[in-house]
Amino acid sequence: MRKNDLIKFKKIFVQQREQILTNVAVMDEHLMVRPDEGKDEVDQATTDIEQNMRMQLKNRETFTLKKINEAIRRIDEGTYGECDNCGDAIEIRRLQARPTTSLCISCKEEEEKLSASAILGHRFEFIH
Repeated sequence: MRKNDLIKFKKIFVQQREQILTNVAVMDEHLMVRPDEGKDEVDQATTDIEQNMRMQLKNRETFTLKKINEAIRRIDEGTYGECDNCGDAIEIRRLQARPTTSLCISCKEEEEKLSASAILGHRFEFIH
């Protein structure tokens, strides 16, 4: 992979990481449990739903942050753009579409087939 491409990807990852860290800090502030202020059941249910949605968003952001940090580590180690499974180069178009990917398209497709087979196999067991 060209050095210019690596520099661009790393810059994007660093910017994304900073934005996510800011988002997570804001979410943490909103996730703080506040004392019940005489809310009725409907208000409390609404608060609980909103809290759950914020937690799901925070979990998603945390997962994305982990993927970004892994991609930055791979850039620093010189392995960014190499498939974790087969070691082949990941096409630049794939990296542009999904920059944090660590699998080439062939290995990702195989992983998805195996995952689908496992799910279908479990479903089949429950049918009988």
